[in-house]
Amino acid sequence: MRFGILTSVEIRHRYFARALCAAADVVAVGYEQTGFHPGAVEADDLTDAERAVVARHFDDRTLAEARFFGDGAEIIRKSERVSARLIERGCLNSDETVSLLDAAGVEAVVVYGTNLIAPPLLDRWSGRMLNMHLGLSPYYRGTATNFYPLLNEEPEFVGATIHLIDAGIDSGPIIRHARPEITADDGPHSIGCKAILAGIEAMIRSMRELAAGRLRPVAQWDVQGGRLYLRKDYHPRQVVELYAKLDAGLIPRYVQRASAVRDRIRLIA
Repeated sequence: MRFGILTSVEIRHRYFARALCAAADVVAVGYEQTGFHPGAVEADDLTDAERAVVARHFDDRTLAEARFFGDGAEIIRKSERVSARLIERGCLNSDETVSLLDAAGVEAVVVYGTNLIAPPLLDRWSGRMLNMHLGLSPYYRGTATNFYPLLNEEPEFVGATIHLIDAGIDSGPIIRHARPEITADDGPHSIGCKAILAGIEAMIRSMRELAAGRLRPVAQWDVQGGRLYLRKDYHPRQVVELYAKLDAGLIPRYVQRASAVRDRIRLIA
């Protein structure tokens, strides 16, 4: 089966595309410039010390991603085998993107880190679009959903969900979940990078099952207290609050109770 990839331009996204190209018949890659950078969000109500915490957080994320993904994060260039293109902000769901994929003979599309998928893309590959959502749907959907579980002191909800894309936000039928192994010496970025690696492995398995006609998606179920986060919900002060909780031992405390809490979460394997 010939796959197309739609992703973004950061190190983690470029690594995702490279890993999938090495594992499957990828014939087209579109890198969307999403235009959203949480590290650039301003907040007048922060002190200079708090701004330093926020800046360090995003600097450390860049360093962690370079450490985990840097050796395999080159942009894929157009070649005889793969069509590749940068997609400008606002142009993801356009006839031009459809044409990029169609011209390469794409039969199924894999998505990670883009803005929301909508028609005509959604219509063209309906039922054949797999998303890697960084978060465990239906418990955490939307944006930064491996950040908010830590902020909410629920590391058990950090992970990735491979699901079919529908018209909702991370709400399509689930193919499988993946979670990182969290250790007491982990920080937010090592946890996040481990979740990405686990999600990539889960995506590759799912692509192979799709190609073999063996996908068995499970409709998402209602959960009490399920959370949906949008970009407008983010405030830099949340980063400051997270680091106060980390300094107070959030991760070691979770590791001590991990087996008791994670068994209460329904996961699709």
